[in-house]
Amino acid sequence: MPKKIEHAPAGKFMTLEEIAAFVADAYAAGATGSDTPTGRLSFGGKLQQLVVSVADPE
Repeated sequence: MPKKIEHAPAGKFMTLEEIAAFVADAYAAGATGSDTPTGRLSFGGKLQQLVVSVADPE
C-alpha cells in the first residue's frame, strides 16, 4: 500500500522551509525524483498544502 506524505503549513501558507521539510520527508519515505506531488493553492496562488504518494518498495 502506498504511503501518503502530506504537509500543511503551520500558518496560512507554506514557507520555503516547510516545502524543504516536505521534500526531505518524501525522500526519507522512499520517494524518487520522478514522483509527482499534488498541492492546494489559495485564490492568490500561494501554496497551502503538498501531498505525494510513495509506492512501497518491492
